[in-house]
Amino acid sequence: MKLRLFTFIFSLFTFLVTFAQSDDFGMDFSLDVEKKIRPGMSFSVEGEARTQDNTRKIERWTVGGVFDMRLYQSPSKKVNLKASLGWKYMWRYFLPEVNTKYSYSLDGDGNAVPVYDGYNDKEGYWRGSHRLSASLSASYKPSKRWEFSLKETFQYTYSRKANTMVAKYRLIDEDDPDGGTYLKGVDEKQYESKDRSVLRSKATVQYNIRHCPVNPYASVDYGCGLNYTTNKWKFTAGTDINLTKQHQLDVFYRYQTEDDDDDPNGHLIGIGYKLKF
Repeated sequence: MKLRLFTFIFSLFTFLVTFAQSDDFGMDFSLDVEKKIRPGMSFSVEGEARTQDNTRKIERWTVGGVFDMRLYQSPSKKVNLKASLGWKYMWRYFLPEVNTKYSYSLDGDGNAVPVYDGYNDKEGYWRGSHRLSASLSASYKPSKRWEFSLKETFQYTYSRKANTMVAKYRLIDEDDPDGGTYLKGVDEKQYESKDRSVLRSKATVQYNIRHCPVNPYASVDYGCGLNYTTNKWKFTAGTDINLTKQHQLDVFYRYQTEDDDDDPNGHLIGIGYKLKF
């Protein structure tokens, strides 16, 4: 059984890496401190740092808190129902962009055809966001080793205003191959505040290895925009490592797809530390 589980996780990892070799790669580092208030109720404070652009640049800093409360537990403790409320503040960096510009001219048949006209060079910029979440999760443990869970989350994100600078370069003479481009001007681009609501569904399976602190897991997470168009998938394979009863590590690999330019496709290696007291 253990061999089949590890074979499945390794096969999933290999498939995802092969499927998306051209996408971005980043690292995720997190710290979570959880305080048990009473049985079935806890509060945690968390911080996160994430890189992008093949780990060359910081993508975000995050700080927040989560309140968890158990709503139901079966007499056998095999079935659990839990509710969570969370808030976090994210300070995100958006990479510089170069956008090619075209003008249009008529061909011999009177059809409009695009003609290269230069490019816009947009600087990178930081943007702050508040994120609120409310979730309901159910877990089922058919044995001491296996656990299956499903989590439904409503997520609301409010992004603050931001601005950056855009340099406009235009072609000097399209008939002169050595003409190059000239700087037409530099303008300020402003981004208005926006809010986005997403409904997320996450399914997880975890295996508790006998007499071993390593507990591997795999999950699939799907997010659907409620007030804007987006479809986001996250495929994760990792393991919890129980150092002691109070100290835990989480190491994982994730591949995510996103049809929104704010959060492009990419690979992610994550390392998290959790302290419980």
